[in-house]
Amino acid sequence: MVDFWRQLLKLIQRIRYQISLLVHNRRLQARLQVGSALALGVGLVLSVLLFTGLFSSPQARFADFIYQPIEPSGKVAIVAIDDASLGQIGAWPWSPSTLATLLEKIDQAHPRAIALDFELSDSMGGQTSDNQAFAQVSNLILPIVGVNAVQGPRPSATLPRFDLAVGPSLALADRTVRFGHAMITPDDDGVVRRLPAVIQAAGHQYPALGLAAAELASNGLISLPGGQGGLPIGTGHVPLDEQNRLILKFTSPLAHNVISAADLIHSRVSAEQLRDKIVLVGTMSPTLSERFQTPLSLGSRGIYSVEIQADLVETLVSGHWLFDQDRLSQITMIFLLAILAGSTLIHVRLLSSIALAVLYFLAYLGYAFQKFADGILVQPLYPALALGLTLACTIIYRYFAEERARSSARRLFHRHIGPEAVDQVLGAFEAGDLSMRGVRREVTVLYVDLHESTKLIESLSAEATIDLLNQYSKLVVECIFRNNGSLVKQLGNAIVSVWNLPLNQIDHVRRALQTAVEIRTDIKEANLKGPKELAISVGMGVATGRVVAGRIGAPGVAEYTIVGEVVTLAERLAARRDGTIFMNEAAFEQGGKELETRQLNAMRLRRKTDPLAIWELIEPMELEEAQTVEGKELV
Repeated sequence: MVDFWRQLLKLIQRIRYQISLLVHNRRLQARLQVGSALALGVGLVLSVLLFTGLFSSPQARFADFIYQPIEPSGKVAIVAIDDASLGQIGAWPWSPSTLATLLEKIDQAHPRAIALDFELSDSMGGQTSDNQAFAQVSNLILPIVGVNAVQGPRPSATLPRFDLAVGPSLALADRTVRFGHAMITPDDDGVVRRLPAVIQAAGHQYPALGLAAAELASNGLISLPGGQGGLPIGTGHVPLDEQNRLILKFTSPLAHNVISAADLIHSRVSAEQLRDKIVLVGTMSPTLSERFQTPLSLGSRGIYSVEIQADLVETLVSGHWLFDQDRLSQITMIFLLAILAGSTLIHVRLLSSIALAVLYFLAYLGYAFQKFADGILVQPLYPALALGLTLACTIIYRYFAEERARSSARRLFHRHIGPEAVDQVLGAFEAGDLSMRGVRREVTVLYVDLHESTKLIESLSAEATIDLLNQYSKLVVECIFRNNGSLVKQLGNAIVSVWNLPLNQIDHVRRALQTAVEIRTDIKEANLKGPKELAISVGMGVATGRVVAGRIGAPGVAEYTIVGEVVTLAERLAARRDGTIFMNEAAFEQGGKELETRQLNAMRLRRKTDPLAIWELIEPMELEEAQTVEGKELV
């Protein structure tokens, strides 16, 4: 147990340390501020668009993917006038006697309600008050449709108004025969998601056919809304939208309990299947009725009107209503996802930010599906746009503000430092700890000068000269990079390198001297293996002092280089004698005292009155491995 708490304490301390690093990271703070500002801007724009309703159709179509089929209640059945019935009984419309036989078969099972969802023509007795097909059936609901709608805008709190109600004779209406409107009203994109709960025609109110059937089956527990608020049913209310429409939940198109009318008339199917059911009778043949698209039938041929009425009944009897998500919740989700994306995606690279945005959206979809199960229809379009637009804004910002600079820095430093150190340097650059505009600090410069280069060039062919210089440069540069040095300048016969730049190195003098020793050793070994006439000799100068470092040069050809008197001093030291390593007093004091050295006569430089003390490294020896310490630049 003690070990557990000890490990937990270490973990907490480590987390606190990482958080402190993030808090004090200037680049991270700048990104966080920009990302949050971008997110707020995206959220504000999308909120305004949400209120304008500009993308209402795409928003509804996008929300269709949230719909999940509900389980059939088992209380609804469809008697279908399908192609098989038309083939066996005859062309539509059927005679009153045939219709009477069908309704009698259904009525014998004592269903809770029977609703007809097809046009009753004159030949079927639709305008005859003494039609026996209707008079002898109990709990019957006949369809009507409204025509000649009043033109112009209609206040959202009123019912859909029509001048006339077209359907069976109103004289048929009594306590056993009722009317319900059979009007299917797709949205602007042609998809049926809602139905008018009640319409008003010629001074009368007519509930939707499925609503009338559910009301009749529930012994009148449903009362008409009168155009105000929700629809009372039992002890609760069915939610209506701003236009007094019911939001439908749908069963799977294959889950409906469908019985062919011909099978019922010819007694091939027992009518007992309809006992205590709400029975909807309608046409289900493409030659007789139109098909409609619903959120669950997108991409298929659609479903018939009677199936939509059945889904309306299923929505009512299930008691699990579907509410629209309120505007405040939509705006909250827009800003929440935008700020989440803006505060996180801006810190990662392109592919990672895309993957993270997809992950956020999948998490939001999980939330949307859960809310649908809870009865709230979430609109995912604007939150998805919030993620997408914020992602795009962060990518654009990263490219113009950072990625171009990072790519430029990578190309720049790739020429000056070893490959294994490039990412380390770029990390310091991104964290804001490495300035390209200029810094003043103490460094150690190693100047390697190829002596007698003129004689070699004159004695060799051009190709042989280039090959020799390339071999010499490769040997020297490999030693520099192996000891974490930075290449400043390469002139063919002279190579300048520096330590303690661009990253901090507390042992920069020891590293420079170690590199000089290795270069001298490697050149001796190369001379022994090669022809005598190709032997080379170098002089090396190690000088420690302060320089100014930064990107210098015209755009496109700028280099990260150094400027200072110490560079000239290292060059003068390298030119003194072949095969030797010289150092100035600062280099001797910080690293040369531990080596075998001897002090030489002081050297005078131009424009300097006081002579400079110099030391020679007289015995090559291995130096212990140095440690690199990264940190902020010493200004």
